[in-house]
Amino acid sequence: MFQLYRSLTVVFCLSVFSTPAFNLRAASINVPNASFESPSTPPGFPAYPVVDSWQKFPQQPGIPLPPGITWDQLAGVFPNTPVGSADHIDNMTGNQGAYMFNIPGVGLFQDLSATYQAGNSYNLTVGILGGDQGMPEGSSLLLGLYYRDGANNMVPIGSLPVTFTAAAFPNTTHFFDYQVQIPGVLGGDAWAGKGIGVEIVSTFGTGQGDWVLDNVRLDAVPEPSTVCLLGLGTAAFLFVHLRGRSRKAKATVE
Repeated sequence: MFQLYRSLTVVFCLSVFSTPAFNLRAASINVPNASFESPSTPPGFPAYPVVDSWQKFPQQPGIPLPPGITWDQLAGVFPNTPVGSADHIDNMTGNQGAYMFNIPGVGLFQDLSATYQAGNSYNLTVGILGGDQGMPEGSSLLLGLYYRDGANNMVPIGSLPVTFTAAAFPNTTHFFDYQVQIPGVLGGDAWAGKGIGVEIVSTFGTGQGDWVLDNVRLDAVPEPSTVCLLGLGTAAFLFVHLRGRSRKAKATVE
C-alpha cells in the first residue's frame, strides 16, 4: 500500500509541476526600510549616520579609523544628487541610499519578523555600487542570510562575497544587483521556523572609499522537490494511519 501512495505522490508532482497553469510564484518578504529612505537626511547635510530599522555591527578591536570619525559614523544614509549631476545615481529606488565605509566589520543587519518555512528557498538581492572615493581593487563585502540559535548567536546559512574591481563596477552612478540564495528549507533544518536575518558587512578594505547600497529584496520561492518530499512524508503518515485502522478493523471482525 505504501508503494501505491509513494507512486501517487510522484505522479502528482510530475503532473502538477509540469502543467503550464501551475506557477511557483516567489513571495516577497517585507524588509523594513529596504531602500534606506528613513530617516530623511537633514537639509544641507551630505549624509546622516542613522539607518532606521537596521542595526550596526559593533566595532571590532584593533581596526583603525579615519581621523576625527567615530565608528557609529561609518554607516548611514545619504540623498541622491539631482538629475543631471555628474554623480547622480540613475537607478536609485526612492531618494536615498545607504553608505558603508570600506573598513572591515562595518555593516548593517536586521532580524525580520518572517521565518524560514519548510518547502521554500530564499533569494536575497541588493543593489550595490562600489568604487566611490577611490576604493582600491580587492576591497570586499558580504551579503548573507542567517538565523539565531538558542544562545542568540547569528548563525550564517548562505552568503555571497562581493569584490570590487573596475570591471565589475565600471562606474559609480549605477547600482548592480547581487544575489545570495539558499536552497529549499527542510523540516529537519536547524533554521526551519526560525526568524530570518539579513546582513551586509564589509570584510576587507583599507578605509579608502565606501560601498553604496539600495533596494534590498527578499523572496521566498516554493521548491518543487521539497514540496514533493513533504508530500511523500504525508503519504507515509497516511499509510501508517490507514494500515493501523485496517488492522484494528480486522481484529474486531475476528
